[in-house]
Amino acid sequence: MLYTQRHEYLKHIDKLLVMLSHSQTNASYVFLSLCQNSATLSFSGNLLPSTKFIASAKFPNYKTSMLKIQYLGFHKHSAVTISVVLNQLPSANLSATLNISSIAIGMKATYKTSSSQFAAYDAGISVTKPICDASIILADKGDLIRASFVHYFDQGRKIAAVAEITRRFSKKENNLTVGGSCSVDHHTTIKAKLDNHGKLNALLMHKFKPKSYLTISGEFNTIALDKHPKIGLALALSL
Repeated sequence: MLYTQRHEYLKHIDKLLVMLSHSQTNASYVFLSLCQNSATLSFSGNLLPSTKFIASAKFPNYKTSMLKIQYLGFHKHSAVTISVVLNQLPSANLSATLNISSIAIGMKATYKTSSSQFAAYDAGISVTKPICDASIILADKGDLIRASFVHYFDQGRKIAAVAEITRRFSKKENNLTVGGSCSVDHHTTIKAKLDNHGKLNALLMHKFKPKSYLTISGEFNTIALDKHPKIGLALALSL
């Protein structure tokens, strides 16, 4: 009996898919998945110009149901996305991105109706040039700001120097890290970094076959010379 009911459901959805593909709503698909104790109904389509709707409802556990709206209309290299978890205490996520030439701007935020507060919000801006990259990120609800700069010494971006500074406002902490990387050849890369606490890290990674790597890493505290350095060895194989 259960198999017969499920088969009839699937036949009905197949007919619905054909109807929607020829309708004027520009719907992409409607999909129904059936499990032993639950069912999930999903919908994706463009109901308005430059706007994409995605909705999913799970029964009987509706707490994981979700509605997502993405708007792509105000600029060809931009997007605004809103997603809402449909339960008794819904949470809403908002994200926006904008790319203009070599500049990218983005933000995201999460609002909890249970506490009537923003649980998280981040924002950032980055600039990409042929010989350098720079970015500034505001994270942890405005408590952390991170600025980084990468300079490439060749057109192939094989040799680079990087500097990053972070500021934690709640703890009044500043951290500075400088480093560099060098691609010796197509298979071997060397990286190193030093922070303002005197911690020096170095890494050598060699690819001896596709998706297979041998990595040797080391850590040394240049301030606490009485501490022994740490050495690590890792092997990743893809068969």
